[in-house]
Amino acid sequence: MTTENETRSDKAGGLTSSLKIEIHSNYAIRLWEGRQQSQSKAGEKKGRHAIMSMPQAIKRSGVIYQDSIEDNPWADEAMYKVEMLLNAAGEHIQQRVEELEVILKSVPPAVSFSDIVSTSPLNIGVFSRSPLGYRCVWVLVGYDQMALKAFQAAHYGLISRTQRDELLSHGAHLIRKVYGVLRLYRTVKVNRSDIVAQTPASLQAKEKLGSPDPEIFSGKKRSSFSPPLRKPLPEEK
Repeated sequence: MTTENETRSDKAGGLTSSLKIEIHSNYAIRLWEGRQQSQSKAGEKKGRHAIMSMPQAIKRSGVIYQDSIEDNPWADEAMYKVEMLLNAAGEHIQQRVEELEVILKSVPPAVSFSDIVSTSPLNIGVFSRSPLGYRCVWVLVGYDQMALKAFQAAHYGLISRTQRDELLSHGAHLIRKVYGVLRLYRTVKVNRSDIVAQTPASLQAKEKLGSPDPEIFSGKKRSSFSPPLRKPLPEEK
């Protein structure tokens, strides 16, 4: 017990947590690392285009989340699109994982084999300033699990090489679609009140980015990770 003149010392300190993941397949590692723009060779029209890395996606997710906190409707729209893509990718990958697990269990009862893992997985510490960034990581880890099971099933002749490659290619495509939305996002220092008031900055933003989706602007469509809308606003002019 403390007296009136004593300082309380029983308050909890700040909350902290750390996160580490392991990535076992080269396919998932390439999605994590991304790809730099390659230079064109003699006789070629252009080199290979760059692919965003997961650290860049996490950083961009944090920017979008902060802009959403500032009541930026374009940030809300980007968050909504990314969440929908992540949900679709996560559901697809989880279904393929479950299907592969059934296939791997379809061997005769006398046969058993251990789970497949890398002898030297990539160990990564992860920090994101937004829940959306962590969701990106969860989907990539799920893709890594799918890749391992696909390689194992193909190795033991339970699926064809073509089936394996199709699984890996389509799953990677779904993750790159998320990267595509994040890569195109650009910050503008404008909020909903600015748009209603038709400030010069908001008019410039609309000319550059187009008008915000009305359902996003009103809050009818909203990412589950976006903060609550500020007080209701009148209709946009």
